[in-house]
Amino acid sequence: MITTIKKKAVMGVIATLFLALIGGCSPSSSEPPAPPSQADSISQTAPPSETIPPSSSSQTTDANQALLVNMRQLAEQGKVINSDFPVKSIVIEDVIEKWGKADKTDWVAAAKGNYATYSKHAIVFGFNKGSQIFEVRSFDKQLKNLSLAETKEVYGTPAYDVKVNGEEIIGYTAGPEFKIEFVFPEPTNSNSNPMMDHYLVLYPRGTVNLMADDPGREW
Repeated sequence: MITTIKKKAVMGVIATLFLALIGGCSPSSSEPPAPPSQADSISQTAPPSETIPPSSSSQTTDANQALLVNMRQLAEQGKVINSDFPVKSIVIEDVIEKWGKADKTDWVAAAKGNYATYSKHAIVFGFNKGSQIFEVRSFDKQLKNLSLAETKEVYGTPAYDVKVNGEEIIGYTAGPEFKIEFVFPEPTNSNSNPMMDHYLVLYPRGTVNLMADDPGREW
């Protein structure tokens, strides 16, 4: 009986060890993670996207166009850039009161009036015999960045376009009463797209002299 019990015990231990060995060699119920797909690999290795800044030339073009648009908006008020003195409603004494005496004042017969130059402000005022300002010219340094082609692109086909004394002058209406004109060196074979020299806002009716039967300037 004792021998039989020992044999049963030994057989039980052997069976237990055999089952343990089988369990240790069987595959795990949890599967290993699948390898990353090609798309995952690309997304992990690709560098972050970067915003490409605009080129300096495109920034310059945008700035020039904004300046030209601003010049038009001011012209419809009778003004040029960097000046609070509009044509038609201001007399030269108003300018003298704020800016002092002009550097020089010249009579220009072809332009139908006197012209007062304020070099510090890069502004010239044209005024008639009644002191009314009918024209304001700006020689601001910003204008040197504006080309003839770019100006025509923003403003369209000019209503006035002449070449005289080595200059090309193009003009547009600015509201019902005013005109805006741009003055460039006359294009040449070596410089077909010159930069602006100066521009002006004109009130044509301010150049009329009824007493002299002078209809005044249109441009």
